[in-house]
Amino acid sequence: MVIIALGSNLTGNFGPPQYALAKAVNELEASGITILSVSKIYITQAHAYLRQPNFYNAIVTVATALPAGALLQVLKGIEARAGRRKQKNGDHPFFHWRPRPLDLDIVSYKGTVRNWKGSRPKKGMRVILPHPRAHERAFVLRPLADVAPFWHHPVSGLTPAQLLKWPQVRETGKILASQEFPSRAPHPSACQAAASPSSR
Repeated sequence: MVIIALGSNLTGNFGPPQYALAKAVNELEASGITILSVSKIYITQAHAYLRQPNFYNAIVTVATALPAGALLQVLKGIEARAGRRKQKNGDHPFFHWRPRPLDLDIVSYKGTVRNWKGSRPKKGMRVILPHPRAHERAFVLRPLADVAPFWHHPVSGLTPAQLLKWPQVRETGKILASQEFPSRAPHPSACQAAASPSSR
């Protein structure tokens, strides 16, 4: 099983954040990746750089024959189509935590451990498995508990519920609300109609 985290807090090419997540799932399927389960969407407080909109976060579990590196390339391609731009602009101190229309991360790849030294991830590596910070983030662990409650972190051996008991984890991307995952990504014209005053 492969676990992928989805996040968005900025309207982009895929529409508003909640629809961007649904469109991202469609894009994964269109890339030949089998969707096994999808969590609820959790609305969470921004992490580190707080002066930005709340995030919409979810987890999907998938099956794929792609190697981890190739899967990462697929995810980055979907992010780019959603309008994600990673070029650094100036000396913004919170560049890595700035608003984004879509963020896709491999949380765990078939239980693989790669580029960890003991209980700590190595720095500067392109692919680190499991994700080097997912175990510290409530906005990843809470939706993960929905769809894979018996998953164990490949390094620590802890489940999502056990990791969520850590106080420092619970306050990292504090969860504000939840909602059901959209059944499909609507056409952009539907998003525009929903936003039009005449449609209300």
